[in-house]
Amino acid sequence: DRGGDRHERRDKGRFTGRRSDYRITVEGLPKTGSWQDLKDFCREAGDVLYSDVSGDGTGVVEFSREDDMEWALKNLDGKKFRSHLDESATVTVRPEKGGSGGGARRDDSPRRSRSRSRS
Repeated sequence: DRGGDRHERRDKGRFTGRRSDYRITVEGLPKTGSWQDLKDFCREAGDVLYSDVSGDGTGVVEFSREDDMEWALKNLDGKKFRSHLDESATVTVRPEKGGSGGGARRDDSPRRSRSRSRS
């Protein structure tokens, strides 16, 4: 029993339906930092497709373009992040490594070559 569907809605306004492999991890977020705050923070870099935060002060952001992700890695690392409740922290931004979920990367899905089994 979930008891309150409105808190369990999948979209929550943070996922556009598109996915990409251009993801970063943001560490050191203040406890009051929301996915909306993180999305706003990273919009400076470009088109943000998805953002989410976990209770341990880390967040994940997905960009539509590799250039936007690269810009975020270079320019947002070490920058001050401010939440909607005005709590701030200096964050660390790094590329997301592997991790759970995400779309299949281009190189990860081996294609079966047509087998010609002629006898």
